[in-house]
Amino acid sequence: MNRRAFGNVYAVIIIIAIAAIAAGACFLSGVMSPPAPGTGEGTVIDMAGRVVQVPAPVQRVVVIGSYWTEIACVLDCGERIVGIDKYTRDSVFVPESVRSQTVVGDLFRGINIETLVALKPDLVITDYGYGSSQDLVASLERLNISVVAISSQSMADQLRAIRIIGGALGTEARAEELADYLESRHSAVLSRASSIPDSEKPRVLICSLDVWSEGKIYVYANSVWGKAVEDVGGINLALRDSPGQQSYQVAFERILAWNPDIIVVVSRDSEALSKLNLTGALWDELDAVRSGSVFKLLIGYKDPGAYLDWGPRMVIGEMQLAEIIQPSRFSDLDWGSEASALLDRFYRR
Repeated sequence: MNRRAFGNVYAVIIIIAIAAIAAGACFLSGVMSPPAPGTGEGTVIDMAGRVVQVPAPVQRVVVIGSYWTEIACVLDCGERIVGIDKYTRDSVFVPESVRSQTVVGDLFRGINIETLVALKPDLVITDYGYGSSQDLVASLERLNISVVAISSQSMADQLRAIRIIGGALGTEARAEELADYLESRHSAVLSRASSIPDSEKPRVLICSLDVWSEGKIYVYANSVWGKAVEDVGGINLALRDSPGQQSYQVAFERILAWNPDIIVVVSRDSEALSKLNLTGALWDELDAVRSGSVFKLLIGYKDPGAYLDWGPRMVIGEMQLAEIIQPSRFSDLDWGSEASALLDRFYRR
């Protein structure tokens, strides 16, 4: 190969390498490119790995998923939301003006495509990975409606989702401010927990009793909440037993075999949680019950005191778990003050 030909090949290699680096950086942030000159469109990579052309600016958006709607509102885009899913109507963390928008259905029973299309959205942001989400995305693609798919199985996913939504809605600076705020709190908890030796980590069961009437217990394993137990210095028994499952139902015999040191019972119903009393021959066999190490934690979006949920409030729920699971290590952690600071600064309450 002569010198000139070699130089041309070398130049091509350099160009490809630069492009690959740029694409990798964009993938991490969720935003691949700003609006192209003269087109009014930008490109984002969503959490299904899809490259999505997004019109700019987005004036009308339908959001399916109460937590993603919550994030859009925190990013000051509530006035652009023209359609929601049915669960968002119950979220106390979403402004009433948004909760009263047109309901297009839900991913479990299905989305009414005709109702959604009639809203003339520039963009649809949808929860992804269950129910009718894949069919919905395919249907919207056929109709040439931009749709961004979001899912979450970890705190890192939460931060990435915020940045993707911010990129799609053109509020990158606000999204980065929120993500940085949450990441700093999360990193501080991780840093402190990382110094805890395994011998000082309690064995934890985080569960729901929604199926207790059927003789089963719903446990959280390889999920946002399940991983949070390990992030704050606990051993999640359900995760260690079945790392391939996000959550699952188990018979009480398995709970007896695990015999946790700490039990965290979660519920979206504050009244039911307040009345919870784990007593009886079966429960009394557990070390956690005998030692009084059973804790109740409000989750979801229906009660203003709930923090353990997808979205920005998750970092407060993580702090609550830290105080429960490693009280001596996090005795100075004031999650109540952190919650007030989060709501004041980003929810503008």
